[in-house]
Amino acid sequence: MPPDSAYGRAKRAAEAAVLAAGERYGMRVTVLRPAMVFGAGGRGNLERMAALVRRGLFPPLPETGNRRSLVHVSDLVAAMRLVAADARAAGRTYIVAHPVTPSGRGLYDALRRSMGMPPVGWAVPRAVLHGLARCGDLLEGLVRRRVPLDSEALARLLASACYSPARIEAELGWRAGMGLEAGLREMLHA
Repeated sequence: MPPDSAYGRAKRAAEAAVLAAGERYGMRVTVLRPAMVFGAGGRGNLERMAALVRRGLFPPLPETGNRRSLVHVSDLVAAMRLVAADARAAGRTYIVAHPVTPSGRGLYDALRRSMGMPPVGWAVPRAVLHGLARCGDLLEGLVRRRVPLDSEALARLLASACYSPARIEAELGWRAGMGLEAGLREMLHA
């Protein structure tokens, strides 16, 4: 699927340039496209979400059926080591992700379980979240600064970002080994 943003098009162009340089100069080059990476010491979106959930400041998301691909940092490192050592990876592009893809609500619930917090039986309605995000968009226009909840942030929470690791699994035998809950416990208690 072709990228739909300037950022995505720039990344795709960079991948093409690296692969072309590898071919032109006889270098063994492989492109890895990791899903959202998480793990101990990380400072990404999932770690920020976990901190807010722990403090009771992150609302329980509605179940939208979206899917989010993730990969634990140890699995990404294993994939990097594998492609560096395996000549079959030369000139190839691989998605590196765990095959299990939780929803945004599934991530929220898994974070709570990993922190030993009780389950939450309710969710903020989707329409309320969209209204708050629109208010965030307006506020950003007035103060000319990002706010925590705007339409872009809400899309990352409720939309899908689901990618298949089937090629690297089939061609090189790589498999993600760290499941979501074990990885979350490791991330949260490191």
